[in-house]
This record gives sequence, C-alpha cells and structure tokens, in this order.
Amino acid sequence: MRLIGSMQTALAGVLLLVGGVSSVTAAAPKSMFLFKDVLQSNTTGLTTSGFNTLLIFRIGLTDAGDLVYYSTGDAGEAVDAPVVSGGVYTGGAALSDKIRSFKTAASTQVDRVEVSLVSHDTTFQIIRDLVASEGTGPESTLYRNFAALAAAWDVDALNNDDEGVYDMTSTVAFAKMLGGLGLQYTIAPYTNSAFWADAVGRINTDQKKLLDRVYLQVYDGGAGNDPASWQKALGGMKIAPVEWVINDAKPSEGTTPEAAQAEFARWFSEGSVEGAGYWNDYDVEKMGSSYTAYGKVLTDVFG
Repeated sequence: MRLIGSMQTALAGVLLLVGGVSSVTAAAPKSMFLFKDVLQSNTTGLTTSGFNTLLIFRIGLTDAGDLVYYSTGDAGEAVDAPVVSGGVYTGGAALSDKIRSFKTAASTQVDRVEVSLVSHDTTFQIIRDLVASEGTGPESTLYRNFAALAAAWDVDALNNDDEGVYDMTSTVAFAKMLGGLGLQYTIAPYTNSAFWADAVGRINTDQKKLLDRVYLQVYDGGAGNDPASWQKALGGMKIAPVEWVINDAKPSEGTTPEAAQAEFARWFSEGSVEGAGYWNDYDVEKMGSSYTAYGKVLTDVFG
C-alpha cells in the first residue's frame, strides 16, 4: 500500500532541540540493524535503498569499562575489535571512516547512526556496577569512553537492547549521561513493558525528547507484540516495529518484503507506529535478498 499526499506530508521531518540533546529529525525512522561487520557489508546498498537510520550491532564493555565492537563477518565468524580504552579511541581510522561515511557518502539517505548495547554478555551488569562505583560524571569511565566513541564515529544515539538486567537506577543515569554528551537514547524492547514505561518517564523528565525512539521487536521472542498495546503502555509514544528479514537461522521468523509491508501498513493505519525497520543486514546479504525491496517497503508506507 502506498501512502500519498497529506499522509506523507504529515511525516515530513522537522528539527528539534531540547536542552543538551542534539538536533534530530522527526521524520519517520526507516531503520536497519547492522549485524555484519561494517567494513565488509554493502555500504552502497545500505545508504541508497531508503533507510534513514542505521543501528550498529553492537558495542560491549569489558570489566574495566573499555569498549569492544562485536560484529559478524562474511563467514559468520565473530569479529571482536577493541575500540576505546581509557577514554581514547583505539579502533583505527578505517573503522571510524566507514561509520562516518554512512552519513556523508554520495547519494546517502542516512541521517542518523546509532550504536546498540545488548544483553548477550555482561555489558549491562558492568554499566550497573560502574554507575554505582564511579557515577557518570566527566571523569567517570563510562563518560570518557562513550564520549570518545561518539566523537570518533559521529554517532547520534545509543540504543539499549537490555533483555535481562533491567536495573532502573543505572539505566536512567546512563541515558542522562548520554544526553549530556549530545546523544539521543533509544530502546529495542521485546518484553517487560512496565519497566520500559517507567524508564521512559524517568529519562524524559528533564529532557523531553532524550529517549525518542522505541524499536519494538515483533519477531522471535517478541512475535506476539502489538504496537498499539506498547504505545498505550509507554504513555502514547509512537512505536517503530522491527521485523526479521528472510534468514536461515530461524526461517519461520523471516519476513518477506511483501509481508512486512502488509503489517507495517496495517499498524500505521491504526495510528500506533511511526516508522519501522529490520533485523538485520547480515541476513539480507547472506540470503541474497534485496536492500532495495526492503527499503521500498518503508518509503512506500512512511514516505
């Protein structure tokens, strides 16, 4: 279904500036999570197929608070690269140049790059413990390391994909620290809407648009999620549902462009969603699927 005229106009981008938070566009997010090593992925396909938001999956923390970039290479192997230590970027120019190019390459349609933090290791336990022991001031490990990462990669937001720790004190403190660095904060929940509702209220108390996007998982463990129910639970925040593309890891969870378009269009017509996206680029390339086809779904539905 294509939406024209007033629907697309209503979703046109505007600029916001709230407190210490950086200017961001209010255009509907059209996103892709990047599971593949960005140095190996099809950058042209990612930047010219209709996506305006790319989320790098993922950054993890060592026990000392250093930052490591974990990704997946061509053969599915883990690619683990230390990128920040002691407040200094150590990830090399090739990586930082590639990530910066998402927003600067010729003909790019990407205007926002985020970095995702996930629960596949002890990252959120480490954040919890560092907040408790050092706080989040300018001399803290977390502040210095994430400031270095943000500057090196020119990222716009940090994405919280916590699926197990759910510590409110450190979640709020960490989010507000990032806001002080000029970054946005987003979440990618699949469950525990009560926790996330509380977090949204606490994080957005001082900076109303600090936590500005909800990338709701509607596949695998989140397959039964209803964006309208989450919108209600989160106090009216519009939701950006995320589907899993065709894949061979869990084929039953894979979604074709046609099926994604039907779901996104239905949710959009119900008024609960503002933008949408996919997990993940590695599977698009591995399965020989089309960035153009998946991206066209988003531009057809959301303008």
